[in-house]
Amino acid sequence: MGGKLGLLFLLAWVVVASGSIVSLPIKAVNLGGWLVVEGWMTNLFHGVDMGYALMDGTRVTLWSATQGMFLSAVGGAGSDVVANQGEVKDWETLRVELPLPLTFVGLDNNGGLVAVQTSPGQAGEFQIIRNAGLARIKAPNGRFLQVKTGGVVTADGDVTSESWSDSDPSVFTMKITGQMDGDAQLCSFYGAEKTVSILQDHWNTFITEEVFRSISSNGLNAVRIPVVWWITKTDDTPSCHPPNYPGYQAMLERAFQCAEKYNLGVIVDLHAAPWSQNGQSHSASRDDTVGWGDQNIDDTVRVIEGLAARYAVQKSLLGIGLLNEPSEQVHIDTLKKYYKAGYNTVRNQVKRDDVYVIMEGRLAGGGDSEMADFARQFQNCVLDVHCYNLYGDMFNAGRMSAEQNIRYVTTHRADHLKSLMRANGALVFVGEWTAEWKVGGASREENQTFVDAQLDVYGQATFGWAFWTYINPKDPYWSLKSLIKDGNITVPQN
Repeated sequence: MGGKLGLLFLLAWVVVASGSIVSLPIKAVNLGGWLVVEGWMTNLFHGVDMGYALMDGTRVTLWSATQGMFLSAVGGAGSDVVANQGEVKDWETLRVELPLPLTFVGLDNNGGLVAVQTSPGQAGEFQIIRNAGLARIKAPNGRFLQVKTGGVVTADGDVTSESWSDSDPSVFTMKITGQMDGDAQLCSFYGAEKTVSILQDHWNTFITEEVFRSISSNGLNAVRIPVVWWITKTDDTPSCHPPNYPGYQAMLERAFQCAEKYNLGVIVDLHAAPWSQNGQSHSASRDDTVGWGDQNIDDTVRVIEGLAARYAVQKSLLGIGLLNEPSEQVHIDTLKKYYKAGYNTVRNQVKRDDVYVIMEGRLAGGGDSEMADFARQFQNCVLDVHCYNLYGDMFNAGRMSAEQNIRYVTTHRADHLKSLMRANGALVFVGEWTAEWKVGGASREENQTFVDAQLDVYGQATFGWAFWTYINPKDPYWSLKSLIKDGNITVPQN
């Protein structure tokens, strides 16, 4: 008991003595869906027919009526694309990337269709011409794809009529099988100027000063704000590729002003790095691939440098998150190299011991532990872990009861956090968690117990926790505002 109280006293003393407006451990909330587009939790794509719209990353299949087969590259990259598969598996899906409509396919020297490596830059410029659910594909050579005997696909078709007959070998049934809903998709669908107009309206209405006042009045003392890599740009010209949204940084400026007014600490978290560190919509990926690597470290460090330099004097600055949820596809040596460079950059810009550098492990088994070993070499460093009873087969509906989910939090997650809180190591931060789970028909009491168990366990983290997220108009279990209003969460007071 005495040791624990002594530790808490020491942490509070260090923070207060250095002038911060908050004390540790923090009780925070994420401002998700505000400065990083996440369509699943906002109304930014309202009115868009996601079953028909073509945007960056849209996944489609092409069915040849004459052959009765899907276009496929069953041999993988470098193999011929043919129409010979009766069902959709792995190599029957093409991705759209505007203005280059079909990625991962190209033409060989003889006009045949070939699957290329998973890099949009290697794909040819194919034009999609649509007629309801049907499509023709115009190749870079100006001719149309058509299916010949045996399923051979070539780009040598001439279309001289308006017919869309099933007997025409250049006609395909195109079906959308998946969509992304991030920054890249919004901009590719609406274009740069309209996207900026949509976003400026969203920025000014989704998170307001009243939100900061409410967060503070409900016992929280910090916010975690996700941002994308182009936030430090100063160009006033709207653009999708490369992205640029005028007015973006002004929103973060306003956030700092509101945070200081209501005595809230601010964590700025880089959610989207150049070319995407995890291929997900919230990392601004164009096509669900992971492109971030060694070649992007310098550019990403410059973003961190810009943020650190600009906000170093802000009293409410509490931390800078170097990278959100890097994929297991990111090599660990690359991640460590970047984190070391990012840490040194923040320390060079911010001459304060109450501002923390926050690192995350990879989205792979053992990612937290491998990063805990690495992060312990740095002073004022925080290890960010995300705790969701949602992702992975074990959490699928019907696999675990309400009681088992709650026990998983109180045993497995509690033990995991304890294992990361090492002597002379980084502070531990549960940077994302939520009240959502996959237990069908859970009672109000079970939902409440699940939330209370998380508050208790994550409250032991030495840096604190941040709920995801404050506002989610589409799902109250992801919305701290709704949960507080309905009496399902009361923020514990130290």
